[in-house]
Amino acid sequence: MKYFFQSDSLVAKDSTAVAQLLQGAKLYEPEAVKFSFETIGWTVVGVVLLLGILVLIFFGVRSHIKNKYRREALEYIKMLSGEDQRLMEVFVVLKNTAMKAFGRNKVGGLYGHDWLAFLEKTGKQVEFLDRENEFMAALYKNDMLSNEGKNRLLVNAEKWIRTHAREL
Repeated sequence: MKYFFQSDSLVAKDSTAVAQLLQGAKLYEPEAVKFSFETIGWTVVGVVLLLGILVLIFFGVRSHIKNKYRREALEYIKMLSGEDQRLMEVFVVLKNTAMKAFGRNKVGGLYGHDWLAFLEKTGKQVEFLDRENEFMAALYKNDMLSNEGKNRLLVNAEKWIRTHAREL
């Protein structure tokens, strides 16, 4: 193995003498590298970044358009939450939202226990079956919901609309 620096080429043998010799020496400085954006690499980087931004915008707009039915349903439920007489319309909103997401063939014939089980199956951390008797009595017998039942219905309906899967 050859060394580029040989210790016998220096006149001084100790490190302080070497440091003194190097202190007076001029350093060789190369010319400054000229920088410009006119090279092909910057054009490629610019095009790739522009395409990336356009792709992100495309997917963002597409997601916004796809979730329009969710925003409309949430808005309608918030409107219904203040009116006790129309509270059962929340189930109509849920049915319409489910039909938009899953299709009329899968959702149209569901009612009662099967409907509530479908909502729990397709939503994340949604609990409709724990108050099944109260909800069914309010829907089919026109009984009034308790305050806790109203609260649970609205919270679970909003949670289902936000978290339901688009496909089974």
